[in-house]
Parts: sequence; C-alpha cells; structure tokens
Amino acid sequence: MTDSLGARIECEALRRKLVPVEEAVRHVKDGDTLAVSGFTKAGEPKVFMPALARHLGTLAPAPRITLYSGASLSEEVEGPIAPFVARRGPYMASAASRRLIQAGKMDYTDVHLSHFARGLMYGFYGEIDLAVVEVTRICPDGSVVLSTSVGISVEALARARAIVLEVNTAMPDLTGLHDIVLPPAPPTIGWPVPVTGVRDRVGLPHVRVDPARVVAVVESQRPDYPVAFRADEALCGQIARNVIGFLVDCRDRFGWHHWVPPLQSGVGNIANAVIAELHRSPFERLHFWTEVFQEGMLGLLADRDRFAGASAAALSLADTSPDRLARIIADARGDLVLRPMWMTNNPEIISRLHLVAMNTPLEVDIYGHVNSTHIDGSRIVNGLGGSGDFFRNAYLSVAHTPSVRRLRDGRTVSCVLPFVSHVDHTEHDIKCIVTEHGFATQLGVRSPRARAHDIIEHCAHPHFRPILREAMRLADDGDEPRIGDLDRQSGWLRQYDAACREFPAAG
Repeated sequence: MTDSLGARIECEALRRKLVPVEEAVRHVKDGDTLAVSGFTKAGEPKVFMPALARHLGTLAPAPRITLYSGASLSEEVEGPIAPFVARRGPYMASAASRRLIQAGKMDYTDVHLSHFARGLMYGFYGEIDLAVVEVTRICPDGSVVLSTSVGISVEALARARAIVLEVNTAMPDLTGLHDIVLPPAPPTIGWPVPVTGVRDRVGLPHVRVDPARVVAVVESQRPDYPVAFRADEALCGQIARNVIGFLVDCRDRFGWHHWVPPLQSGVGNIANAVIAELHRSPFERLHFWTEVFQEGMLGLLADRDRFAGASAAALSLADTSPDRLARIIADARGDLVLRPMWMTNNPEIISRLHLVAMNTPLEVDIYGHVNSTHIDGSRIVNGLGGSGDFFRNAYLSVAHTPSVRRLRDGRTVSCVLPFVSHVDHTEHDIKCIVTEHGFATQLGVRSPRARAHDIIEHCAHPHFRPILREAMRLADDGDEPRIGDLDRQSGWLRQYDAACREFPAAG
C-alpha cells in the first residue's frame, strides 16, 4: 500500500513547487550538465528523463547535454535521451548510447566508480547545472529519503546549481534503509570512515537539501524496470561450483574455519549463479559488501543461518512490483544498508574488510590480465564500473567467465587468449581465474609462464588448449612471452580462426 503524494511531501515550501513534468523539463538548457540518480536500473528518474527527451526533440537545433549517473540506466530511460547527449560518464549499458559512442558521436569517459564520485566533489567534471534525483519522501526540513539506489545522488544534490526531485509514490517509503555520508573535498582532510562491518551505520538516513535550490518537484508512479537474466543454467552453475571450490580451498589453506570474508558479487547471470551456489555451500553467516543487492541474494534473507547482512549502492530486482518490493524491504530492514558508491567502492574500506571480489569480464589471457570493457580492443561494451575498485583492493579477487563465447557470425571464440586485446585489470590484481572447466590461482610465487600453464590446462576450453599451447611454443623469449615475429603471428591467427570455425563440430 503506497502513500499519497501529499503524505510523501512533508515540506510545505517544496509542496508548492510540485509541477507537471512537462514544465519541469524546461529547466534544461543547451549545454547543461545533468547528474541523475540511478544505479543498475534502480532508483533512476523514470518520468523526468523520457519527458526531457520528448521536449528536446521539439527544439531546433537540437540541444546537447552532458549526462552523469551512478552506473547504468535502463534502456527505457537512457535510450530516448541518448541522441541529445554529447558527453556521458562514468558507466552505461544502453545500446543506443553504445552505438553513438562507437560511432564517435558521444564522448564517453570510463572511470572507476569510486574515483568518479569523488571527482564530482573535487570539480574534476565541471559544474553541475541540474541534479535530477528520485526520492521516496521529502521531510519537513526539505531533506530527502532516496529510493532503491544511492549512486552519485548525494554528490549531485550537494553540487548542483538547481535540483529537480522526482517523488515516486509507487515505491514504499524507504526511510531508514540508507546510510548517507558525503565525501570530503580538498582542502578538507578526509576522515577515516569508521566502518568495520557490513551493517555498520556512520551517517544519516536522509540527504540534506537546501529547498531554495529545488526548482521543481514531480511525481512518479513507475516501479523500477526489472533486471532481466537469460542464464545458461548448466554453464553458469558449473562456473559457480568452481568458484565455491576455490573458496573452500582457501578456507582449508588459510584457516577460515567458522569465518568467511565479506563478499562482493558483480551483476549478471554468473553472479546470481554464484549466490545460489553459496546457499548450498558449507559456508554460513554470509555477509556482502557489494555494489548491487540483486535477485539471487533474496533467497538468503529467509535463512538467517546463512545471511548476516549486506551493504550495497542499489537494490536491483527481476520483479519490481510495488507489493513485492514492500515485502522485501520489510524483510531486509536492519540487515540491508544502501550507501553512496564512493563508500561501497572505497578502496580503503574494501581492503579493511578483507573482501572477496567476484566479477565477470569479457576475456582473460594466459598470464592473468583481464579485459572487462572492450570487444576486439576498440569497441566499448559498458565500462569498467566498480570492478577495478574491488579487484585491486580485495583480499581475494576472482574473475569468473565462460571459457568460450559464440559470435553472431557463427564462430565460437575462446575467452582465454594469449593476450587480451584491452587490459582493464593487470595480472597483479587477480588472484584467481575461474571458468566452467576449473580454476587457476595466482597465490604465492607464480611466474608468468607458470600462470600460463595453469590457466591453459585448468581454465581454457579443451578445444582451444592445443592452439594456446602452440602460442606459447611460438612465443619469443621473455618473462611474459608473446609472438613477436609477424609471420609467425599471422600463421597462428590463421590457425586460431580455423579453430573458431571448427568449434561446433568439435562439440
């Protein structure tokens, strides 16, 4: 049961600024920089942004804006506005934006999420003309309770010249779910954030807002767009079991006994499969310090022997119906905390809590380098997101990926290569690589050649192992050998292309 709009807006001064969304979008001018709420489809301005796209489409010449968000927005929100976006950052998952970026028609900055949030406060990305933030309540003093994500909402509200608040009455009032702390900016010296457990609270449950900077309030009655998954259950399940195998091996080697480190899990099919497998694992009292509390984690809420709490920047679900969301929030209160991404992705906190970070890249190579962002080294897919924040600073960092990927042209390519086409995470940052065939660790003293042998024999698909061994045979001398001779390199590439085309016959 949701509240009326009047019950959600307790500040009389801001109640007077309630306007139709068609009026609110007129505050956006050509060249403006917008910072909006939203993180993995959760908590985005679902009414304002499509209305803005319709408005800008009536103007000639078409205005161009800069758009920043915490992480990805839904296609329903970003797709219509993409033609009017000249600059975008720091992460996106929109097909419309991706096409414009790859065509050179949209400038895109791909930034570590923890760096970007702080960079906004430092002024690295210029002035913010308008913050557009979804909220579930406006308090009597004008402070706001955010919705299902935090992302960069706090920084946007602090830095923006003007603010539009989108009050979502389809969502339950989320008062008490958030822990809000604003990152310090020079010359203020940063203070050690006193977080020692995932359920610790060190800030406020709301964001302070100066009502004078709010230029409009609009109503939304649209639930978050669902996060859809199309998993190959057998493949993802086997990868997940191998991840658990690695964690059990670490438990036995390092004496975890009745303790398991806090877990960070990326978003997607494999991540959800890992969470499901954790539910069947020998581990108890699981706790998560992560970016997204996602669908796969819900099963843990009902099992208090398994679940000890979670901290995230967003709550992203496959079914976002208001009644279901209200039940989930009721079950999660006290155990789930939503924080700004500068905190969830904070390198010092990640290191302090001894996190196990688990994320899915596009491809890895035999030396342990990881490509999370670019196909063929040049075509951006989404962006780095928070994977670098977690991989580099985690106690254990796990890159899990299928061993092969099917292309639209019918070929099947190896996700384990002699060298990745784009390096997002160096071999120094990765402790374990996992595919459906097994896992290879980089703990202890392991030379590049030793790592290459382990990754080929334990992680690569059996069909591609001979061609990867051939790459090692043809490689020049060196600590991390590669094929330097162009003739040998061309010959190997022809062999590899033939192996890709022969894969279906090989099973």
